[in-house]
Amino acid sequence: MALSAPGIGSSLDVNGIVGQLMAVERRPLSQLNAKEAGLQGKISALGMLKGVLSALQTAAGGLVPATGQTAAEKFTSFKAAVADTSVLTASASRSVAAGTYSIETLALAREQRLVTAANPGIEAGAQTITIELGSVSGGVFTPKAGTSPITVALDGSNNTLEGIRDAINAKNEGVTASIINAADGQRLVLASKASGAENQVRVTGGITALNYDPTAPVSYDEGTPPAVMSELQSAQNASAKVNGITVSSATNVFSEVVTGLSFTIQKAAASTTVSVSRDTGSLKSSLEALVKAYNDANKAMRDLGSYDPQTKKAGPLNGDAALRTSQNQLRSALSSAQDTGGAYTRLSDIGITFQTDGSLKLDATKLQAAIDADFETVAKLASGIGETVKAAADGLLGSGGAVTARTDGINASIKDIGKRREALELRMISIEKRYRAQFTALDTLVSSMTQTSNFLAQQLANLPKVGG
Repeated sequence: MALSAPGIGSSLDVNGIVGQLMAVERRPLSQLNAKEAGLQGKISALGMLKGVLSALQTAAGGLVPATGQTAAEKFTSFKAAVADTSVLTASASRSVAAGTYSIETLALAREQRLVTAANPGIEAGAQTITIELGSVSGGVFTPKAGTSPITVALDGSNNTLEGIRDAINAKNEGVTASIINAADGQRLVLASKASGAENQVRVTGGITALNYDPTAPVSYDEGTPPAVMSELQSAQNASAKVNGITVSSATNVFSEVVTGLSFTIQKAAASTTVSVSRDTGSLKSSLEALVKAYNDANKAMRDLGSYDPQTKKAGPLNGDAALRTSQNQLRSALSSAQDTGGAYTRLSDIGITFQTDGSLKLDATKLQAAIDADFETVAKLASGIGETVKAAADGLLGSGGAVTARTDGINASIKDIGKRREALELRMISIEKRYRAQFTALDTLVSSMTQTSNFLAQQLANLPKVGG
């Protein structure tokens, strides 16, 4: 097998020569790589632009009413202020009427609790207990709608207080059972899980000591225990007076007893007032969010398109058409006049104005004064601007939009560079192979000529000298 060591015979630096020639040949590749790096920088910059435009798009969308909703409805909310929060807490919805409500709490809601006598006698053998929830009216027990009787089957293995307790709790329905170890013995306590007069308990079955009839209630008397269960605590609705009118609830929560107003009482026999007023914070905060999102976008766009004449350094999107289009369309959208039917038609009318650097400045005092003076018109203006700015952002970011089209175009260029680089790499392999073949042949020729020259020099040196 022949060994190749270019340059050994001729002292010709074949590898060095080929390397230098290939460095020249590879210059187009370096240019392609530099161009690709620049395009990748633009892709990154366009990604940043998309991010701030998307944030602005979201903020603008927050000003747009839902389908079938008016601008005023979009931003109208009410807040409930309670004079004494130790008495109750309250919340208001959009349907409430603004004003002051006087509330007097009469009673808290309670769940019913029943108790057996100490160490009650339990009939031996298999027994069945039936527990029902319901209400009593006119001496008649009416089962609670949507509930079914709880049937507990007992046998010789669990007809003890502990067995009865566990069997009831295993049902995990409308009542709970527990055992109290009193001074005079064990007592079984049943409690309804839910409060209110509609959650009274009726117990029937073969165990006499556990029976209870709410139509003939037996009050608890520790000194004179009855043969059946007695009532430790009666079931009770919460009750209150709102502006002098009595209202009732199965729980301590009163939902919509006044349209749009709900409250939860926390103690009985107390009174306080609830003041309901329109909350304009939603409209103001939504406009503040739009201003912030635009200012963030404006700063990002200025940085991306910047140029420093001293350092001669330009931003990655300096002179880029997509950036200029974005800046122009957004500024135009925010400057547009809206058909509000009132005195406020532009953002500048309510204290939101452009500054010399392209950012927006919000005059909170002027904005609040406009909201207080004509809430509905400001709401219409805000929703109109929101729709206009969102439409502009949708267009820029959507399929075929300026930013998306620019991004797609650059990605296509990067892909083309990749193909051209692959072709050049293949060409470089062929060129290097040719150069090596040429200089290897030259190396061989020079080596051969050197050997011939050395041979002739030896022969001439061995010739006899003339006249010697």
